[in-house]
Amino acid sequence: MTLRAIDPHTPPPALLSRIQERFREMGVFEKTLMISHEGQKYLARCDSQAFTVYRLNQQCRMPPGAPGWPVALVTRETAVDETGPPTLLQDEFASGLTLVDWLELIEERYGVG
Repeated sequence: MTLRAIDPHTPPPALLSRIQERFREMGVFEKTLMISHEGQKYLARCDSQAFTVYRLNQQCRMPPGAPGWPVALVTRETAVDETGPPTLLQDEFASGLTLVDWLELIEERYGVG
């Protein structure tokens, strides 16, 4: 299975299970991954509770991630991403990536086999 094959309309429990399975296959389950995208830094992680992508605040006077905010989250109850409202061309808080985009990006950088 690849992360590209995951349908974001899958019910959250099954979606989380498939993401967890692929992260185990890639050897990155329960590991925090650093991702850079368009000049921003993100932390991604998949564990027994959730898959999350968290954008880090890069202000030099603030510690990394404080504050920061989640841009993608999958739990057994919900699946959401912060792509930004379609009416706003420039939303400084949105990553611009959908859940599927994040999964593809992670697989490109960390996937094996």
